[in-house]
Amino acid sequence: MLGWFQVAALLIATLWPAVALPGPEGSDKLVHLASFGWLMFWFAQVVVQRRWRLTLLLVGYGGLIELLQYFSGYRHGDGWDLLADCCGIFLAWAVVLWVSPNVIDRFTATVNG
Repeated sequence: MLGWFQVAALLIATLWPAVALPGPEGSDKLVHLASFGWLMFWFAQVVVQRRWRLTLLLVGYGGLIELLQYFSGYRHGDGWDLLADCCGIFLAWAVVLWVSPNVIDRFTATVNG
């Protein structure tokens, strides 16, 4: 349930009228990378098999957001934002594969002791 809340929150935040983020120009790409990386990391703990489908869904979600921004009239879609989304997704996938394959199971085992 919390994962779907995060998906909805990201959609609302990205379709909200644009606000200037602090930092140098282009620093919003780090927000894209982190946001989609976090979604991939979160859902990859649940989707253990066929993570490539999860990857395609998240890339499609990022593309959908950019299209909705483009047609909103007050935001504009950006291919560089989508690229940053994809980088976050693939970086998180790598982290899940090599560093932290299943955080939820390890946490549960620690708690249940």
